[in-house]
Formats: sequence, C-alpha cells, structure tokens
Amino acid sequence: MKKIILASASPRRHELLDLLGIEHEVIPCKEDEKQIRVVDRSKLEVIKEITPKTIEQMILELAYQKASCVSRILPANKKKDALVIGADTIVVLENEIIGKPKSKKEAISMLQKLLGNTHEVYTGLCILDLNADKILSAVEITAVSMIEWSLERIEAYVNAENILDKAGGYAIQGKGAAMIDRVEGCYYNVMGFPLSRLVIMLDKLEFNYLLK
Repeated sequence: MKKIILASASPRRHELLDLLGIEHEVIPCKEDEKQIRVVDRSKLEVIKEITPKTIEQMILELAYQKASCVSRILPANKKKDALVIGADTIVVLENEIIGKPKSKKEAISMLQKLLGNTHEVYTGLCILDLNADKILSAVEITAVSMIEWSLERIEAYVNAENILDKAGGYAIQGKGAAMIDRVEGCYYNVMGFPLSRLVIMLDKLEFNYLLK
C-alpha cells in the first residue's frame, strides 16, 4: 500500500483524511506560506483582469509548490511508495480573491462583503507520486450563498470563533454554518478538501480506497 503524506498544516485537512480512514503522515512545508503567495501573486500584477482561469492557475501552482516543497525535504526511506498531497483553498467574490484575515477588523470587513452574496470556494489539489514520478492536479469549485447579517452579529461571530486562519474569515463547519443559505457543489471543498475528487485522484495513482 502506498503511503500518504499530507503537505499541509491544516487541522481540517488532517481531520478529513481521518474521516475517510486514510492513514497519513502530516509533514507541512517549511517555507513561509505567505512568501509562496507573494511570489505567485506578483505574477498576476501584469494581468489587468483576474479571470476564473487565472485563479485556477494560481491555486494549482500553490498546491504544487506545497507538495514539491515537502517532497524535497523527505528522506530517502520516506520517499519509497509515497504520495505527497498538496492543497490550497481560496475564496473568490466576483473575481476578487478574499484571503485569510490578518485581524478581527479585516475579518469583519470580509464578511460584510460576503454576506448577502454568493461566492466561490476554489481548492487546488496536487498529488506527487514520488516512485512513478507522476503528478496529478485538479481544481474543485463550490458556490456558497450567504444570508445577510447585521454588523452587530458579524462582530459577535468574529469574537466567538477563531477565524484568522480561515479563507474568507468564516468556517462552514463551525458557528459560521448559520450564515450559509445554500451550497452548490462539494461541501467538504469549503472545508479545504474535496473528498470525492481526492479519492478519484488517489485511485488513478493505484491507492485504491477501501479496497485490499
């Protein structure tokens, strides 16, 4: 059986792999994620209009960079039969990328934009098969519609839940579930891992989920 290595420090992605019963080792990229994003976004400065296509390219590159970063630091004994999974999730509202808030004030500002509207959640997946020297990648997109909230309730939510490490400043699996009106697409994608898509990709790399 091939070994799964999760190139992410995200506790949610770790929990979702546990949910499927997929044994794995968590080895996050040692490089500063902010630096990875800065390098990538600098490439977009020359693009006058950020389109869904360029967003997909960016999120795939980020996922690849995370997986590649971890594959480089793996000792030889861990590389044998290893599949390294990199992933990155962003929130997009009308082609504007909404990242992770740096402060509660910024989280409130993000939520004021998102609430009452429909946004897209993009997750880029990249799996490196280190033995076969193969790369599989994919992008999953989920549309999330939110109800409107008063500023008072938004502030109360931001104070009640740790949202500084979450794209868009909310967690669909937490208290933020109350602001979600409708989800079109994969629910787990909004948490950071489109599970059915992931299993399909693993099957292609001969990690046959649930099969002996």
